[in-house]
Amino acid sequence: MFFERFLHTDPSKTALKYPGREISYGHLYELIQSRAEWLRQHPADYLLCHPSEAENLVSFLALMYTGQKGVFCGKNVSSELKLAYAEKYNLRLLDFVPEGSSAPTAPYHPAPGHYFLGVLSSGTGGNPKLIWKDYQSWFSAFPAQSEVFGMHAADRVMVVDALGYSANLNTVIHALWLGATVVLTPLKEAKNWGNLIRSEAISSLFLVPSHYRLLPDNTTFPGVTSAVSAGEKLDRALAEKLLRIFPVACLTEYYGAAELGHISYIQNREIVEKPTSVGRPFPGVSIRIREEKIWVESPYISPEYRHTPTVSDMGFIDAEGYLCLLGREGRMFNRRGLNIFAEEIENAARLHPAIGDAVLLPDARNTGHLTLLLVRTRSVSTNELRDFLLKNISSEKLPNSIVFTEDIPRNSSGKVDFKVLSKKPVDEDSAY
Repeated sequence: MFFERFLHTDPSKTALKYPGREISYGHLYELIQSRAEWLRQHPADYLLCHPSEAENLVSFLALMYTGQKGVFCGKNVSSELKLAYAEKYNLRLLDFVPEGSSAPTAPYHPAPGHYFLGVLSSGTGGNPKLIWKDYQSWFSAFPAQSEVFGMHAADRVMVVDALGYSANLNTVIHALWLGATVVLTPLKEAKNWGNLIRSEAISSLFLVPSHYRLLPDNTTFPGVTSAVSAGEKLDRALAEKLLRIFPVACLTEYYGAAELGHISYIQNREIVEKPTSVGRPFPGVSIRIREEKIWVESPYISPEYRHTPTVSDMGFIDAEGYLCLLGREGRMFNRRGLNIFAEEIENAARLHPAIGDAVLLPDARNTGHLTLLLVRTRSVSTNELRDFLLKNISSEKLPNSIVFTEDIPRNSSGKVDFKVLSKKPVDEDSAY
């Protein structure tokens, strides 16, 4: 299992590096054992909320070592909300570094179906929910991830240190499972990521699309062999940029959910050539469409969702067997009997070379009235955008108005932060 692999990795090799500290595999194992001894003496399931995500990671690995469960709180969560999460889900706060002795005890050997991780998801409509993961739902995917993403033990893997986002955490645990080196970086250092990739000899990285947009586009990184993205569709312009700046990398976009794990993936030039598709099923996954709703069968599904393996995403499979997303059921709007999926309109807008980001919003008083919020990369008129949209969607689906804005607020997982957006004042540039 996981910790047995640690013992087969060179103890002097760097396991984890983050600002101000570098930890070898041997030292990391000692830290895990030390904290595990303290955790055994204080049995509970814990909400990990230390200011340092690296410390949260080490504590989480110690919880895995003892067979206890950990939940990453997420960065920038208020003290009140931490207490609310802890009370709701019967968790103890772990906002300090446990100090114990390095007692030579054996790691917990996971039993079938044993939960080890809780993922706090925003859920449909922004209502927080806790999704429990067992060892099967995560670790059974690692061999396929290694093959599909082109990741190896020799890699140095860059990940943003927002480990409350399960895709970031999955990348970190997968890299440690491989015996690779993990380089954690804060989002506030994004302006230095180009230098970091070079100075740390990064060969593999996972970023969401909104974070990939922060990379410099006037250079190349020939040392990167694997670039993976998830959480949102890569638009054509961004995919072209990534293929240019990572000339030898395997560029992979995968579609998945905290509840269901990896579902499908698409790679390299196909991301550009099939801009509305999220690819073919991930190895071990079977996809079915029932009344436009996506259902999956796979070993990666979270335990509580194995009897109802869907998150109410809507889509279809095209003639070539590629999955195309229409959007989530909760972001489907009805206009005079016509169903309009927000993601379909947003993807159509992002195909325009002057559009950097897009989100479709309903009027709170009339969901049939839709506003398309856009971020421009250069000047473009609403008439030009209207004509462009009509090439990709029917006239009945056109938004009622367009609003231009400087940016669209996103959370640490790169997804649109609708709570912030609802309070963001914007000036309407023009209406249809």
